[in-house]
Amino acid sequence: MTRAPLLLSLLLLAFAAGGCALVGGSPPERYGGRATLTQAAQEAAKDSSEKHRRLDVGDEAPPSPDVGSGGSVEVNRAEYGSSSHATGGGADDKRGFFGLALGGGSFGGQEYEGFGVGGLDLGGYLTSRWRVDLGLLVLSPNLTATSVAGQGLKGEFELVADLSARYYLTPSHTFMAVYPLGGMRFGTLFWSYRKPVNVIADGGPKTISDDYLNYFGLYGGLGVSLVQTRHFSTGFNLTSGFRAYDDKTFEGFRNTLFPTTGYTQLGFEVIYRF
Repeated sequence: MTRAPLLLSLLLLAFAAGGCALVGGSPPERYGGRATLTQAAQEAAKDSSEKHRRLDVGDEAPPSPDVGSGGSVEVNRAEYGSSSHATGGGADDKRGFFGLALGGGSFGGQEYEGFGVGGLDLGGYLTSRWRVDLGLLVLSPNLTATSVAGQGLKGEFELVADLSARYYLTPSHTFMAVYPLGGMRFGTLFWSYRKPVNVIADGGPKTISDDYLNYFGLYGGLGVSLVQTRHFSTGFNLTSGFRAYDDKTFEGFRNTLFPTTGYTQLGFEVIYRF
């Protein structure tokens, strides 16, 4: 594969994954809802003896021009009961590679305790020193047990498309190499609510058991290839960056739990060059 089509293929794959939020597409546009993700998590954390309320996530269709600013609509919605329904610089003849990526790290803020990461890494060499990677990753974030998110959400995990580039500071024939790198991430954070959350959606009652939130991130860092042979390479890198979450979850809750936050990650890789 020549260099230009290789780079174009990686870019298209990464942006396609990010644009589709990896599964399900972007959240539907909703109008009139006021319910927040904090309220949803608090409702999900209640036990069966506590009183539950029905949250308003709005309608996918905009309000009709002849409907007032809230009075009659609120009365109609209130009439619904509580029923629910449910690494290494390669020579010019080594243009591609694939391998495994593993690691872990920590987030800024109080919602997370840390995360683990693992997945596939594939890409190619644009020159003997420039390399482009596409990572298809699964992250396992750990929500702090004492936080609102940790008390109301469970089973959290992330699917991520990670596109990065690096430049090796030493020639490809060296046994070890150092490189700076930078990249971007398109990810989706998934979770289940500890207890179903009752809402009013599209003018009727609905019960929500799980949800997800998309995000975008940028990062940079430094890495070391410890062993570089003709076909194999191993090494690690340390990166730091930020992630910015969408304003709303897929089910229409306003995001009040996950602000833009920084993160640091230590990653390990083993790749096979061909």
